[in-house]
Amino acid sequence: MVIILVLGGVFAFALLLVLVVFARQQNEKKRIEELRRIRVLGDRARQIQLLLEELPPTYITQDFRIFLATQWIELLHEIQNSSGQDAKLSAELETAQNKLNSMRSSNQPQHKPVTDIQLANAVRRNLKLLNKLIVAMYQDRKISHRIAQIYLNEIKQAFTQTMVEVFQSGARKAELEGNLRLAVVHHKRIMSELNRNNPNGINNQMLLESRQMIQKLEEQIALSAEAGNNQLADSVSEMIDEADSWKKKQVYDD
Repeated sequence: MVIILVLGGVFAFALLLVLVVFARQQNEKKRIEELRRIRVLGDRARQIQLLLEELPPTYITQDFRIFLATQWIELLHEIQNSSGQDAKLSAELETAQNKLNSMRSSNQPQHKPVTDIQLANAVRRNLKLLNKLIVAMYQDRKISHRIAQIYLNEIKQAFTQTMVEVFQSGARKAELEGNLRLAVVHHKRIMSELNRNNPNGINNQMLLESRQMIQKLEEQIALSAEAGNNQLADSVSEMIDEADSWKKKQVYDD
């Protein structure tokens, strides 16, 4: 009987020990998972802050920027609720709130076209990051499919706009320098970019303008070529006349 009680006690102690270890492991797992979640939230908050600082404000609408600033604040609040009060976090919250207030009290800034390919590529890199961010928000069910689609379409349009502006700048420069053939190349590049993303014919007017400009430039090129050919023909005629005159002079002298 005593042996049974002892064995029972040992078994109960072992079971209790297993339960304690299991509970500690579960608590540690939850703690690690919570830390990972907070880190993900922090990374996303910093990403939004970076995009709001580096992405030119005229490539996305004011409503989109206000949405991003609001998401930034919500992420910081979520981190604060999970990790408690923190001086650095409070400062970030104040910065985010000031940014949001500034946006709400101002109008959409006047657009300044990108004319440098390196700057355009930098803008495009940030637009790609923004695209990933919106997709992640949709996957986490932070935003609806309809809202996500609106913002993703806006990003695509801005992506197209950056390169179109670079090619437009190149076309103007080439035209001013008299390099009409290069200007035509730039306008064809513009049309190629616009055709890649033309939902509901939104870029049809710009496509028409580029097509008309190409036609105008090609007519100028043709006229210049014709004038050049005429000038060459006149020069050849003058050379022939001079040669004939020289021959006649030689005959006369003889």
